[in-house]
Amino acid sequence: MSPWFPHTAINLGFRLTPLPEDGSVPGIKGWRWIHTPGHTEGHISLFRESDRTLIAGDAFTTTKQESLLSALAGREKIKGSPAYMTMDWERARNSVAQLKGLNPELVIPSHGKPMGGRELEDHLAYLAENFEEVAVPRKEAEEDMPEL
Repeated sequence: MSPWFPHTAINLGFRLTPLPEDGSVPGIKGWRWIHTPGHTEGHISLFRESDRTLIAGDAFTTTKQESLLSALAGREKIKGSPAYMTMDWERARNSVAQLKGLNPELVIPSHGKPMGGRELEDHLAYLAENFEEVAVPRKEAEEDMPEL
């Protein structure tokens, strides 16, 4: 689908301002932003302490975004950030560990369904402990791809 993705910059002008250094989110009381690089340099996640809700963005997903079948079927299983756009796997791993340390009760990812409770706890612990095997694309898979 990438031929249909935008290929030009968007001028956000005055609509874009830096986030406050204190981690607060302007206009959204009770939420804080957390720098979670890896997928992109400036990636952030949002967390609300009062009910331990985490909006993970693309720090991790609950579906294997690279698999059309998995994405369409909506199979819930925590994966790393979408592989086709992740720029720094080491920082992505550190971001997952940081988010696990928040002990979220509910996660809302940008890809996949929300996940909570014991299922979230188990899946997030597994991802953090096995990040390289679960999230990082295998080098062999890249080498097996035909040249175009």
